[in-house]
Amino acid sequence: MPGADAFLRVEHLSHSFGGFKAVDDCTFEIARGSISALIGPNGAGKSTAVGLIAGALKVQSGRVFFDGQEVTRLPAYKMARRGLLRTYQVSREFPLLTVMENLLVPPPDQRGESLLNALFRPSVGRRQDAALASRAVDVLETYGLLPLRDEYAGNLSGGEKRLLELARAEMANPKFMLLDEPMAGINPALIARLDGHIRRLRDQSGITFLLVEHNLDVVERICDQVVVMASGRTLAEGSMAELRQNPEVVRAYLGGGLDERAVG
Repeated sequence: MPGADAFLRVEHLSHSFGGFKAVDDCTFEIARGSISALIGPNGAGKSTAVGLIAGALKVQSGRVFFDGQEVTRLPAYKMARRGLLRTYQVSREFPLLTVMENLLVPPPDQRGESLLNALFRPSVGRRQDAALASRAVDVLETYGLLPLRDEYAGNLSGGEKRLLELARAEMANPKFMLLDEPMAGINPALIARLDGHIRRLRDQSGITFLLVEHNLDVVERICDQVVVMASGRTLAEGSMAELRQNPEVVRAYLGGGLDERAVG
C-alpha cells in the first residue's frame, strides 16, 4: 500500500508494445498537495506511464494506487470521476465548440442531462446551467480568455489552447492533474502564465500535479519533487539540486547533463 502522505503510487508498473518494453518495473509515489515532475530523455516511458496511471492504457503488470484505493484496472472515465484528470502533449480541445462551450462540457453531475429532470423538473437543470455559465465566465477571466469566449476553440493559438485545456480541467473540479508536456511549443510569456496557474490551483484548491516536462527551468521553479525515468524504469527521485549531483541521472541525458535547461 502507498505511504500515508502519498496521493498516487505506482508499484512495479510494466507495459510492452509488441516486443518493446516501454515501461519496465517502474515504482514511484507522489505526495498529496505537491507539484511534481516526471522527467527523462525521449523514449524513457514517461507518457506511457501517464497513460497507464490515467486508465488510458491497460496495466499489464504492477499496481496503481490513488487516494488510498487500488485503481489498477479502472478505465479513464472512472479515474476522471475519482478526480484524476489528464491533459495531452497535443491539445485536445473541442474545435467546433466555442471557448465558452468547451468549459461547459466537463463539470460533473450536470442535472440537465438527466432525462427525468429534463422531462419533469427542467428548472433544476436551468438553475445549474446558469450557475455553471457564471463560473465559466469567472474562470475564463482568470485565464485571460474571456475576450475569446465566443471564438471557436480550433481557431486559438497553441498557447491559448494550453490555457483553455487547463481552464477546462479546472471546471471539472479535479483532485489530481496529470499534465503531459504542458509547456511544449509555447512562448516564455505563456509558460509563465501557465506555471502561475498551476501554482494557484495547488495553493488555492489543493490540487496535486504531476507534470511530464522537458523544460527544466519550469521543473526547478515550481516542482517540489522530481522523478527521473530512463529505459522504462524509475532511475532516481529528489529535488533538481540533488539530481544534478547524481551521475546516473546525468548519463541518462546523453552526456548533456542537467545543466541544460531544455532536454530533447
